[in-house]
Amino acid sequence: MRILVVEDMGIAGVMAHTELAQAMPCEPVVVPDPVAALDRLRRERFDAVVVDMLFQSHSDEFERRRREGRVRLTDARLHLSGLALLRAAGTAGTPAVLWTSGEPNRRLHITFAREHFACRGMCPKDKGKLAAAVRAVVAGHEYVDPILRMHLPPRSAPTLRETFFSSEPRRAMWRAMALGMHHHARIGQALGVKSDAVRRSVEEMRSRLVAFDPGCSDEGPPTAELVRYASQNWEFFLDDTVREVFP
Repeated sequence: MRILVVEDMGIAGVMAHTELAQAMPCEPVVVPDPVAALDRLRRERFDAVVVDMLFQSHSDEFERRRREGRVRLTDARLHLSGLALLRAAGTAGTPAVLWTSGEPNRRLHITFAREHFACRGMCPKDKGKLAAAVRAVVAGHEYVDPILRMHLPPRSAPTLRETFFSSEPRRAMWRAMALGMHHHARIGQALGVKSDAVRRSVEEMRSRLVAFDPGCSDEGPPTAELVRYASQNWEFFLDDTVREVFP
């Protein structure tokens, strides 16, 4: 069995390789760069893919471009994450395990993987769990560790589509705020609308956010809460795969 492991942190990659090689007869192939991994996934056959969610070098490179003023919402490429690998694995019919820690800025990615790619394997980076997750998805079973299941919203909660992507203007507003635009006039300028149109939208956007995430506040100025949330989750709102699914 050949298993592609996409992990940019050297220690974690070694840990994954060692655990898989010791737990089952397999050939783990560790690739640190997601772009190279996408190419290999398209050209080679793997029996399973283990995917990290966020890659430090790509996040750092994006931040450099943003500080230098070289990022525009209309750019063809903004930020790459493990969602691109999960999508490619699904296209290839290859079982995939999302292998990620449970930091808050991963929550929306985890939810997106579940809602839009029907990801059935979700495993934290805890020693001794990865092999069980790989075995499960290869056998066609679900494996969602309780640590990551806690990050999934309850079934009664609105979906990501209903919360953030219900219309093109709303999608654009979330992305503008994630890119660092905090004032109605600046957001409106980027979207080509008047600031009053932005002002009229933020209250409903905050209501939808609170329904999705009760940890968010429904008190005080709505724009401030939206900006806070967008800034904390910029890797998600500016994710290339998310933008392709919701242009």
